[in-house]
Amino acid sequence: MTSSLRESHASSTESWPARAWPLIWPPLATALIAGIVWEAVTVIFAIPAYFIPSPSRIWEAFWGAPGTLLWHAGITLLEAVIGCLIGSFLGALLGTAFAYWRLLSRGLLPFVIASNTIPVVAIAPIIILWFGHGIESKIAVTTFLCFFPLALNMMKGLQSYDRVIMDVFHVAAATPLQRFFKMRLPSALPYIFVGTKINVSFSVIGAIVAEFVQADRGLGFVIMTTYRTLNMPRLWAALIISALIGLTFFAIVSLIERFVIPWHSSMRTET
Repeated sequence: MTSSLRESHASSTESWPARAWPLIWPPLATALIAGIVWEAVTVIFAIPAYFIPSPSRIWEAFWGAPGTLLWHAGITLLEAVIGCLIGSFLGALLGTAFAYWRLLSRGLLPFVIASNTIPVVAIAPIIILWFGHGIESKIAVTTFLCFFPLALNMMKGLQSYDRVIMDVFHVAAATPLQRFFKMRLPSALPYIFVGTKINVSFSVIGAIVAEFVQADRGLGFVIMTTYRTLNMPRLWAALIISALIGLTFFAIVSLIERFVIPWHSSMRTET
């Protein structure tokens, strides 16, 4: 028993990089192996760069003008972050309302679901017509795309509390706010983080698709202009940057999740 306590204490005092390394090295190793195989295939079979550029050509395209690509990435990043925050906030509010008022949920939820089935490439021109060609329209498209996942997960999470614990709060004469913050919200946190992870991925998609329709900056603009000129290495460089932004968002949310709900079963690492 003493040894198990020591092992538990050692694991709890272990530094964060040491605990994070087992989670980081598998995707890094996979990316390295995939890059080597990709480079070898393009060289051995002499695949033209306009069809599938090699990783070395993509790297050269990035370092040919890194400042320009990073500037465009910064614009897309700003649109994605603001749109994700606004969409998540509005989705959380509506999801809370749905969880507490079933009549509202029955009346509006079908329309919320229907709006989510509309392809973003179809709704983007309408939103750009409403909000103009500036950054506001791109944020609006991202907000629209990030609204539904958190609304649905918030509603489901707030409705997934333990009924026995609810009876205990009722016996203790807890106020509605106490029930919300001390029982229903903690129970909903795993669902909230699932919705947030979906949103951070959708936010990058929404920003880039909006830039496809009408923009003079951003990664979507770079992708469209390089496609027209068949500058495929630069196009792939923009695609990889957008993927890295999405992965970074996802990693940040996952890290916050580990600190906020370490008690949840999904946070336990298998050894």
